[in-house]
Amino acid sequence: MAPATTPPAPDRRRGVFGMDERPQDDDSIGTLVARALADGRAYAQAEADYWKAFAQSRLGDLRAAIVFGGIVLLLGQAAAIALIVGLVMTLTPHVGPGLATLIVVVVASGAAALFARAAWRRFRRATRPRKEP
Repeated sequence: MAPATTPPAPDRRRGVFGMDERPQDDDSIGTLVARALADGRAYAQAEADYWKAFAQSRLGDLRAAIVFGGIVLLLGQAAAIALIVGLVMTLTPHVGPGLATLIVVVVASGAAALFARAAWRRFRRATRPRKEP
C-alpha cells in the first residue's frame, strides 16, 4: 500500500485578488520600461543577425555568379578570337593578307564601338538621378 501524501499547499498568487491585495510579482513602471527596452534591443539584434546571415548567403551566390561570369567572358573571348582569325584566313585568298586583316579589324572595331555605345547609354540610364524619367 502506498504511503499517504499530503496535498500541496495552496498558492496564494492564484485566484481572485481583492481590492486591497496585490500580486507578489507586480513590477514598477521603470522595471516594465527597462524590460521593454531590453526586449526591443533583443529584437533589433535578432533582426540584424537575420539580415547579416541573409546577406552572407546572397554574397556566396554572388561570388559564384562572378566566377561563372569570368569563365563565360574568357570562353567568349576565345571564340571571338577564333572567329576573327577564321575570317582573316577566309578572306586572305580573295583580297590578300593585309587587306583581309584590315577588313576584319574595321568590322570588329565597328561592332565593339556599337556595343560600347549601348553599354554607356545603359550605364547612364542606371545611374541617373531619381527625378529624371
